[in-house]
Amino acid sequence: MKIVCVQFDPLLAQVQRNIDHVDKMIADLKPEDVDILVLPEMAFTGYVFSGKDHIRPYLEDAETGPSVQWAKAQAVRFNAYVQVGYPEKRIFNEEDQFHEEFYNSICFVSPEGKLLTTYAKHFLYFTDETWAEEGPEFVGFGICMDVNPYQFKTEFTAFEFAHFHLKKETNLILCSMAWNRDDEAPKEEKVEPKAKSAKSKARKEETEERDRKHPESISHEADGDDDEWEDQHEGTLSEAALRSESIQYWAARMTPYYETKKMGDKETYIVVSNRSGIEEGILFVGSTCVLKLSASGPEVVGMLSAYDEGVLKVEI
Repeated sequence: MKIVCVQFDPLLAQVQRNIDHVDKMIADLKPEDVDILVLPEMAFTGYVFSGKDHIRPYLEDAETGPSVQWAKAQAVRFNAYVQVGYPEKRIFNEEDQFHEEFYNSICFVSPEGKLLTTYAKHFLYFTDETWAEEGPEFVGFGICMDVNPYQFKTEFTAFEFAHFHLKKETNLILCSMAWNRDDEAPKEEKVEPKAKSAKSKARKEETEERDRKHPESISHEADGDDDEWEDQHEGTLSEAALRSESIQYWAARMTPYYETKKMGDKETYIVVSNRSGIEEGILFVGSTCVLKLSASGPEVVGMLSAYDEGVLKVEI
């Protein structure tokens, strides 16, 4: 099975520009190159909306919106499954009273160009909470915050997302993300470090736990180009360090897969399609990857950098 993920830097509220940009990035792909194409969370709209009024012009219907129409067209073009994240609007009629609900959703489209399912993000990040409703439950997909403890309030070791998929015996988990560092992007001027947020603390504790149990799983070593990158981005983590931090955390959130006898010799793959870039002062961490999960621990099958745009192609 050939998995393709597109990691790019969308511009907020510039839907057509973002669609055109991705079209150029995948222009050379051929049907034989891809069985499943996965794009990030809210791929074409951007992510950092301040509330319902801000996002309203960019909400989409689950069948006819630009993101879903794009997914359908690409599915037919490649004869492949396509997943794209977008902000969804649902209209309900109850006793002749109409009301709207907004969701942070993904569409999943068949190779024939038919919408198979729409999944609404179950665990909301604080940015989502300004405009979106919670999706009713987990299904066979994931969107960013879904992999975290609920509202960062439940125990880190509750592992709600991982336990759900382990119970369902999911063997391929497709995640669209707009994962960020939950703090401001680096500025040219030197700034004092901010206090760690709940997300940062969760990431640190889970990474430490993961490293304690499987210290050999993912390297912390820096890439050769990091000195040059650090010269250009003073005051933030190196590219390799940020990528390592992100991927280790995602792997740590799937810990139940490494601690159960239920897995036996089975393997599960989790696909993380994340965005990159800086939006409204927020740094998105890229690091799009495919991880193999087994009783022996996680294995990185393929990954992209933390900061660059790119197309990840992995065969599993």
